[in-house]
Amino acid sequence: MEKLKVLVIDDDPIVRETLFELLTQIAGCDTEVAETGKDGLEKIQNKDFNVVFTDLTMPEMNGIDLIKEAKRINPYLPIVVITGYGSIDNAVNAMKEGATDFITKPFSIENIIEILNRVKTEPKLIKEIGEQTNINLNFLNLALYKKYLSISRLQEVSVELDELYDNKKVYDKVVELGNKLLTTKGSAVLLFENGDIRIKKSIGDVEKILHASENLYTEFLEKGQKSGVFKKTFANLKQVSDYSEILFAPLTINGEVFGGLVFGSKTDGSGFNEEDMAIATTFAKKVSLRIENNALYEVFYNNFVSTLKSLVMSIEARDSYTKQHSERVTYYSLQIATIMGLSEDDVDVIRFGGYLHDIGKIGVKDTVLLKPGKLTDEEFEEIKQHSVIGDNILKPIKFFPKERDMIRHHHERYDGRGYPDGLAGEEIPLTARILAVADTYDAMTSTRPYRKALDHDVAIEELIRCSGKQFDPKVVEAFLDCQAGKGTKPEFE
Repeated sequence: MEKLKVLVIDDDPIVRETLFELLTQIAGCDTEVAETGKDGLEKIQNKDFNVVFTDLTMPEMNGIDLIKEAKRINPYLPIVVITGYGSIDNAVNAMKEGATDFITKPFSIENIIEILNRVKTEPKLIKEIGEQTNINLNFLNLALYKKYLSISRLQEVSVELDELYDNKKVYDKVVELGNKLLTTKGSAVLLFENGDIRIKKSIGDVEKILHASENLYTEFLEKGQKSGVFKKTFANLKQVSDYSEILFAPLTINGEVFGGLVFGSKTDGSGFNEEDMAIATTFAKKVSLRIENNALYEVFYNNFVSTLKSLVMSIEARDSYTKQHSERVTYYSLQIATIMGLSEDDVDVIRFGGYLHDIGKIGVKDTVLLKPGKLTDEEFEEIKQHSVIGDNILKPIKFFPKERDMIRHHHERYDGRGYPDGLAGEEIPLTARILAVADTYDAMTSTRPYRKALDHDVAIEELIRCSGKQFDPKVVEAFLDCQAGKGTKPEFE
């Protein structure tokens, strides 16, 4: 079979190269690339392509102008717009100018193959119709408007799913959005594990239906793998639910079904139509991609954290006096967080940031870090940089903004006389205010090169004395609640 001839036009080399690799290596296309709209138009003039993928914002000639000029050369050339989730309206405007479809970043090979499959059949059909009749413009506008509505509804889904890196939160959001998208009475997220169905989240009567039905695992798996989305009707489950049918959309990774989305009957009593099935299919693809990305993220996260923890261990190995300091500070901080009723998300920030709060000391010279006597002003300025260095170590990783703030600001003072930014009061993140108390307590009760450890009671008195000046009074109060009568340091392996 002759390869599809594809042209990719994008001034972003990463996007250009990614699409080139996907189209050439995986989809098996004969692919060419162009960096600007002007270069792309020249290639279109000199060579026949089956489809063109183009960005909208480019130097010399933007995507809209390119589409207009390309359509003058070949009115039947399929043009696919490359867009981000935040620029769907621009993609719709491009379709009004003659674009055939759009593809959103990040790219899914399933979406690309779906577009390529359409490209093989639609242009010929459109050309035949165009040559034989005057195409009804109102009909085309109506079809475009319907697609716009579907895009708008799915836009909200894409945005809300995009920042969820915890699959439990993904499942909660999916059933909520699924009901809105398809106006159904209920929905559920299923995963297939060890030859059985695991219901990760459900609302409405979907779970009752699933429990009351037999052999659904085999049916969902086989039909989902073979034909994708499908409807299933029920005639004998009225005692369980008033649902007359459900819609199943498979969740897939690399073409393999690993679960599915189930939607209960429509709230208006109508059956699921082709548009519903198309929306469910697209929604399931977005959910599949989010779950897959989260799995990759978890591997990356665990590897990244292991690397950072190794750095912390190397820092503490340089200074025997601070051994297990990070574990103890994290332990104290989590106790304070519990007393203060922090959210689960903030507790996770403390658990991660507490352990890594001194990672910036990797950039401080041993002669300064381990100096047994008083530091000079110059040496103290170098020590003060460790919180900024720690922030910079995490800066390239977008997933840790709150942890970075906690690490950067844990030496700020409540009265505004701390470092590095001189923040005061509630300008300082609460997690950093908590860490400041825990860090100071552990430092005071640990032996250092220049002094012996202070007793627990003496350290507590010092925290109380500095409450409202160096420390947030509410944090000190919480620490007193969880430390009352305790003076034993926790031990860690």
